[in-house]
Amino acid sequence: MKVSELIEKADAYLGVETRKRKSKIKCLKHVLRKLRKREKKLELKFAEGRGDKEKISNELALIHAHRKKGLKLLKQLKKEQKKSKKNKNKEDRDDNATEKDTDKKQSPKTADESKD
Repeated sequence: MKVSELIEKADAYLGVETRKRKSKIKCLKHVLRKLRKREKKLELKFAEGRGDKEKISNELALIHAHRKKGLKLLKQLKKEQKKSKKNKNKEDRDDNATEKDTDKKQSPKTADESKD
């Protein structure tokens, strides 16, 4: 594994923003899974006609709205994650290009200078 890859992995592991974002995504996925299960149970209950239909439909609407909002937030967090990764990769490429430029400027002596 290249040094740059190791540095990227270490930065991803130690980066505060990245860690927070990953934590939020993980927690949000967990909550969305629970909401999806609850919504399916209520839909079955509503279809079978068990319980108060009005109450069930109100709760279904509420859960659906929460899930929709959560999915929108999850999509936004993942988009930010990709964006930050792209920016980081772009910065790394820029740094590498700068290093190559400085190496060219500090090239070894020319043939005329080496004769002295």
